Amino acid sequence: MNRLQTLMLNHPLISIAIIMPFALIFVFAILDIIFTLVLPVLIALWLSGWVYTSIIGRSIRQYVYEPFWFMRL
Repeated sequence: MNRLQTLMLNHPLISIAIIMPFALIFVFAILDIIFTLVLPVLIALWLSGWVYTSIIGRSIRQYVYEPFWFMRL
């Protein structure tokens, strides 16, 4: 481990260049999860709540200020 630390301290640009692809893959994976799972679920919740409030005739203002009013936390 000391040998690796010494090598990384002596050659910081090469060390960053080696680490960067792994970090980039990690970031792409996290963003892919966010854009394919989390964001569509949030948009679907927002849209279904908006449609629900418009059908039952409640004020849209309640939904804007309390976006998760239909859930008891």
